Amino acid sequence: MIFLFNQHWDIIPGKEEEYTKFAINHHIPTLKKIGINLVGGFHVVIGEGPRIIAVGAVDSFQKLQKALESEEYESVTAQMKQYVLNYCCRILKPTGRVKITKYSIQLRVWKFNQYFNILPGKEKEYSEFIIKDHLPTMEKQGIKMTGGWQVVVGAGPSIVAEGTAGSLTEIAKAIDSDEYRRITNILTSTYVTDYSSRILAPTGRIELPYILNRMMRGF
Repeated sequence: MIFLFNQHWDIIPGKEEEYTKFAINHHIPTLKKIGINLVGGFHVVIGEGPRIIAVGAVDSFQKLQKALESEEYESVTAQMKQYVLNYCCRILKPTGRVKITKYSIQLRVWKFNQYFNILPGKEKEYSEFIIKDHLPTMEKQGIKMTGGWQVVVGAGPSIVAEGTAGSLTEIAKAIDSDEYRRITNILTSTYVTDYSSRILAPTGRIELPYILNRMMRGF
């Protein structure tokens, strides 16, 4: 089973350049070394902060636990806090409502994520609505649903519905549609509470080392 380890923070004003160097030269390589594969780095452009989200993937909870217990993780996280504020983290597992066979780095994509709690006693009806109406409607509007996640460690709403698109324009067009408004009204009025959403843009800090590494293999 795939588990996500998401880290959230804001960069301390004036330390953006130092932070970027630290992220590329230390944070990303250290997490990879201890077994957490960073598959995405995003900046929240619309929605609540913290503004930066680093997404790591691990194929078992035992491996993730071992990584988080390591001295390397403790050290690199302590160093990071020289450059960031409002640090927090979450562990997520698949809900099973969206098929996820593997979870690897996605290049040049934007995210439209929805967050909520399912109303007690509505789980079965919610699942039927998601599978039969919500997922196909979102994809028809141009947002591919690439993940359904349950927060197992960390604060906030317990469900994260992860949507992916190629640009902000595609997301804007989708959420301005009558069909999006219809399914969101059904979702929030019938099945869930504490609803919110975010639009995330790629930071490039995860993608750049990945692209450079692939380029160097060709030499």
